[in-house]
Amino acid sequence: MVSTSLMRRRRTAAAATRLEIWVLVAIALVLLQAQLFSASWSLVAVEAIRSQSRQFEQVVESSGSINVRLDHQQQITAAAHALQLLEAAEDHDQELQLVQQQQKIFLSGSASGGAVAAAGGKRQQKNLDHRITASSSLPLAFREAPAFRNDEQCVSVNRSKSSSSDSRICGDSNVVHIAMTLDMGYFRGSVAVVYSILKHAACPENVIFHFLAAAAAGDGNNDVNRDSDTAASLELLRSLIDSTFPFLVFKVYRFDESLVKSRISASVRVALEHPLNYARIYLGDILESCIKRVIYLDSDLIVVDDIVKLWGTRLDGSRVIGAPEYCHANLTKYFTDSFWNNKGLSSSIMSFKPGQSKSKPCYFNTGVMVMDLVKWRQQNYRATIENWMKQQKQSRIYELGSLPPFLLVFAGQVQPIDHRWNQHGLGGDNLEGRCRPLHPGPVSLLHWSGKGKPWMRLDAKHPCPVDSLWIPYDLLLPPSSYS
Repeated sequence: MVSTSLMRRRRTAAAATRLEIWVLVAIALVLLQAQLFSASWSLVAVEAIRSQSRQFEQVVESSGSINVRLDHQQQITAAAHALQLLEAAEDHDQELQLVQQQQKIFLSGSASGGAVAAAGGKRQQKNLDHRITASSSLPLAFREAPAFRNDEQCVSVNRSKSSSSDSRICGDSNVVHIAMTLDMGYFRGSVAVVYSILKHAACPENVIFHFLAAAAAGDGNNDVNRDSDTAASLELLRSLIDSTFPFLVFKVYRFDESLVKSRISASVRVALEHPLNYARIYLGDILESCIKRVIYLDSDLIVVDDIVKLWGTRLDGSRVIGAPEYCHANLTKYFTDSFWNNKGLSSSIMSFKPGQSKSKPCYFNTGVMVMDLVKWRQQNYRATIENWMKQQKQSRIYELGSLPPFLLVFAGQVQPIDHRWNQHGLGGDNLEGRCRPLHPGPVSLLHWSGKGKPWMRLDAKHPCPVDSLWIPYDLLLPPSSYS
């Protein structure tokens, strides 16, 4: 007769084996997902999955547990089938189907892995924050991106770098204008954004990038030195972009932090207080008046679809911006009790009152927006948002950076865009940045909004599974290449 203690040890061993197999499954699927959007990485993914599949079988066979073998046989079969799909994938649509299938498999077995990850989360976060801070001052060097060329069906535009800046930016109506901020802390992320857009665009030569870089606000005593430092900083950023993307048409604009610095109030996360987070408010003033429409993108995302599809968003009637909306979100949590208790403030937002608005107010993320700059300028939305920021300084009405003023002005008046264009929240929450999986459904844009950024977590050796999807677009050279 088998003793009770022996049976307990066997059950413990079986449970440990099951957990080990789930971990192996998760690793294999992460390796698979990391390659889905980069054809040049497909062979690496195939070999990685084959290797992991062999490990699955070895663990199962050595476990001596029939129950374990039966419990995980379906997972092994699914992984093998996914391998076959990857080898046969010929276009982007098939790859997206593979993402969805793998996500279902991953989510079905992620409970135990999630518990393990959460166990040491708070302890690891302190080390992670320290490593991120320590690495932010390191020099950066990037490998040169390939020259992406238009397909035959693309309309030809003026791409000559010998032409004047104005003629390239304003001289053709067939270009796609993309605006982003640019600084050294997020530069690596910005490079990945640009690379991902060019890689998946059918007409990459028709895309023009507009980068807003910060010029520090001075105290009036050292304006000459400040201007000199600003010029040097802008030139460094410009040269880094130019050396990484020699064929890219772009312009770097000086964003004067003094425009907004006195209007910024404390946020739940220090990073959200950076003046560049508010630069999107001033796009209508900074960009050339000939630019009538722009796509604004954050620097912590990648695009895995043709950007022209997003550019083609129709802004109906008086709609000034288009963005994916999330109507299940509770808007009240974005504002303080003092806001809701002040009838003069809360009653001015008619769209926040059910039954009194033509369109239901919904949350939207300002990191991905299609903006009509003609209407923006005509209606002077810059001043409207600044007024809410002024109100925030007088009586704290919200906690979360630059987002709430946009909600106050535009919630209920946003042109809804398919959710595939902003799979946001992959950076976790704003306080701890815990790992989050992909949302179900098709994917055109992955957005690491939240505290965790993929390059920082990778450098700190504490990545989340979704961070592997960002890796194929990372052009950073290892330190040994330029030290």
